Amino acid sequence: MSSEKINAIILAGGLGTRLKSVMPTLPKALSPINGRPFLDYILDFLEGSDSVNNVILAVGYMADQIIEKYTNRHDYNFKILFSREETLLGTGGAIKMALQYSTTDDIMVLNGDSYVDVRMNDMIAFHREKNSSMTIIVKEIRNSGRYGLIKFDDNNRIISFNEKLTSTTESYVNTGIYLFKRDIFNNVEENRTISLEKELIPFFINNNDIYGFVTYGEFIDIGIPETYQIADKFFKEELGHK
Repeated sequence: MSSEKINAIILAGGLGTRLKSVMPTLPKALSPINGRPFLDYILDFLEGSDSVNNVILAVGYMADQIIEKYTNRHDYNFKILFSREETLLGTGGAIKMALQYSTTDDIMVLNGDSYVDVRMNDMIAFHREKNSSMTIIVKEIRNSGRYGLIKFDDNNRIISFNEKLTSTTESYVNTGIYLFKRDIFNNVEENRTISLEKELIPFFINNNDIYGFVTYGEFIDIGIPETYQIADKFFKEELGHK
């Protein structure tokens, strides 16, 4: 089993429309959580795994603030690079653009507005053992209407993905962390606005072996004011101020 380190892309370029009422002057990824930018917690998570050698921040909306904040940061064991969209390209287009700054065959993608407690080294081992084209980190939750619902077979191969389909029962959802082989994006057109969740993942599932890796750890996003408050409370209580 290869122990090759991977590159990571953090999607931090969205408009954050639903959070603007409480955070009008900051990009969502810089929203303060327990006195620190939310993005710091994602970078700390990557640092703690010791599996990542470069992190590419895919930035767009209010990009200057993120670039200023993380340029010349030397407190991580990986380099921080920037992929800047002048025109917002959606999650799929942002990944395609950021790939030009990556060098590894396996690449992790994380949403810049969610934190997932997952055993990254186990996830990477699972991804490589399955020879998976893409692995999606999934978690079973109730009231899953804000997230993409996922169904998989007994071998964890994903057989369906329904973005934002309402369910009030316990369902597996997409947590917004992915691990994929870079060549799965070979046929995605550059500089095209395209959604990873709505357009690319359904296509990938129909044409590739896509697997779900289940996490039982904490899954928190800051996409709306209610969950932003939950995230702040979680990091204050569970992690404390660093």
